Amino acid sequence: MKISVIVPTYCPQDYLWECLDSLCAQTLAPEIFEIVIVLNGCDQPYRGRIVEYISRHPEHEFRLVHTIQGGVCHARNLGIDTAVGEQICFVDDDDCLSKEYLERMLALAAPDSIVVSDVVMFDEKGNIFSHFLGEAFRRCTSSYSPSLFHGRSFLSSVCCKLIPRQVLAQDKFDERYILGEDALYMFLISKRIRSIVLASSDAVYKVRQRAQSASRSHYSYFYRFRLAMSLIGTYIGIYKKDIRHYDFLLFLSRLYATFRKIFYSNYR
Repeated sequence: MKISVIVPTYCPQDYLWECLDSLCAQTLAPEIFEIVIVLNGCDQPYRGRIVEYISRHPEHEFRLVHTIQGGVCHARNLGIDTAVGEQICFVDDDDCLSKEYLERMLALAAPDSIVVSDVVMFDEKGNIFSHFLGEAFRRCTSSYSPSLFHGRSFLSSVCCKLIPRQVLAQDKFDERYILGEDALYMFLISKRIRSIVLASSDAVYKVRQRAQSASRSHYSYFYRFRLAMSLIGTYIGIYKKDIRHYDFLLFLSRLYATFRKIFYSNYR
């Protein structure tokens, strides 16, 4: 199995079917990738609906895992443990992929590199908006492979990329955090990333814009300050354990970004 697509979901709504439809519509042959759905929290009626969906797509390899423990970090860790693919692709349950996405990403995959894609945002009416990761992608060219520091925007999210299993190694998401967890995890595994490769422009990760999406504005300033201090302490601990293999400028940028985000409403 070349690719494992990990989709964590909690009390899924109709957007999950749109996400799965985009995976089932991939131009990549179905036998080359699997779809790992991790249902966390409530079991029924959600499990039954997912099982019914899977039964209608027998040509695709699905793995459905359920855990009563909530939290996207726990769900992703469980997905990693369940997945058998050589490459890991994280997809949020309300997002979608262009139909060429997996094929284009896999064509550029290497054991010690991550492949990143263009990113756009869309709303329920189908309107397309720019996304900060898409803007970072378009600032680069296909002939330019950014360093970890210059490509640090790509390391703020685990989505919109293909990550080799050997880059993940045995590292797991820190389940203490519900904000800032993506950037922390990408920094943790960054010591094994040798390069960032840009996919072709038709590989597009589509982020759904939803009013109820997680935002730092829902949390008090005191909570955000404590969170930032905790994250900074964790970053320092990770860096000190293996100073030789982490990029120093990337490390400094993570500290700065974590502290800076205390004063902004959108945590990304």
